[in-house]
Amino acid sequence: MRGFLFESKKVLKKKTTLISIFLSFLAAVGLYIFNYAVAEEVHEGNITRLESYPEMFTNFANESRAEKDKAIEAGDTAKAEEMDSFISRYLESITNYEKMIEAYEQEDWMFLHEKDIDSLQIFVEDPEAATYGIEEQLVSHFTLRATYEELKLLKDINSKPFVQNTTTQPLLATIYDDFTGTSLEQYLTMTKRYGREGFSFLVQLIQLFFIPAVVLIGCFIFGNSIASESTKKKRGLNFYRVLPYSSLKLFFTKYISGYIYLLIFSLLMLAIPLVCSLFTNGLGSLKNPILVYEGTKSTSIFGNSLNPREDQFHFIEFQEYFWKVLLFLIVFSFFMYSLYFLLALLTKNASLSMVLSGAITYIGMNFLSSEFNPFVYTDIHRIITGEIATRTFNSGFTFNTGLYISLALGIILTILGYVTFRFKRQVT
Repeated sequence: MRGFLFESKKVLKKKTTLISIFLSFLAAVGLYIFNYAVAEEVHEGNITRLESYPEMFTNFANESRAEKDKAIEAGDTAKAEEMDSFISRYLESITNYEKMIEAYEQEDWMFLHEKDIDSLQIFVEDPEAATYGIEEQLVSHFTLRATYEELKLLKDINSKPFVQNTTTQPLLATIYDDFTGTSLEQYLTMTKRYGREGFSFLVQLIQLFFIPAVVLIGCFIFGNSIASESTKKKRGLNFYRVLPYSSLKLFFTKYISGYIYLLIFSLLMLAIPLVCSLFTNGLGSLKNPILVYEGTKSTSIFGNSLNPREDQFHFIEFQEYFWKVLLFLIVFSFFMYSLYFLLALLTKNASLSMVLSGAITYIGMNFLSSEFNPFVYTDIHRIITGEIATRTFNSGFTFNTGLYISLALGIILTILGYVTFRFKRQVT
């Protein structure tokens, strides 16, 4: 225990460690501020866009009134009645848009959710009679169903949604859509989501591989305890030769102290957006929904295929999602730390170890598509939501599989690290 406390204190006495931690925290705060500014800009842009509609319909109504007056002068009763109908519709539109502007400004999400649910209902309940598209390309029925159910859940808990660059049908992007060209560009713009509250921004960060990035940085900061003290310039390990320390005890003292710091560092990095949100829009709700795909049972002569009409889905709450992310973080950081620790022992160079760890992770993520590949699980958001399993038609890509593989490989790499450490110590 004394050795562990001694090593723990040593870590925090290093100026480079403290500077690295400070810069990392600063980067996380900067990331939050940047996203907050963008999200607020999108929200204000939606209000500005809505504010242009009443003026536009007012002009239409005035033009129709002028047409109506001309029709009356000409004795064209039918034309006058038609213009009357147009004027009524324009005035109704003006009233609706004024209500929407007020709802957006006051963030009356109950009103906005209700309106979106009503407008989507016909597309969901009667897909043969009504379709919804962008330009001439249709949004899949799966996306419409998922968006509809998400809105109903948000309305039930009266919660704020993610901000999107649209004021009509805030579509939930799914893997069932297959747009091309300018329709794809519009679809990506419309469905891109920004979290305004702490929890929703954290979900957004996790989707962007924030956890693997944080863990790799943490490994770089805390994973060089043995390697940095066994170089020709620094022989800090010789200090332990005069103490009753076995190789096993020394190895695990340094290993565990670094890992605990890595874990604390990672948790603090995840907590920073939540703390920042307390000064802006608050934490948000832990009951907000996250879409989970249930896979497909459809097959054709060409093999498995997605069925937008039949494939099922459900939602989990943020709180369940975060518990899984937390569990994954503990196991994944253990695996990555073990890998980095071994590479650091072999190379004795922190930068090289970082580059190798990053390269191995990148290659593993992009070139080896197998449920037994631990790096696939770095995309933890798409593992939890079942997206990878549904896309690949491989039900083996599960959250539990990722945990077991990461844990098993972490143990194996730790043992290899100890063997390497003991062998090198005997040689030197």
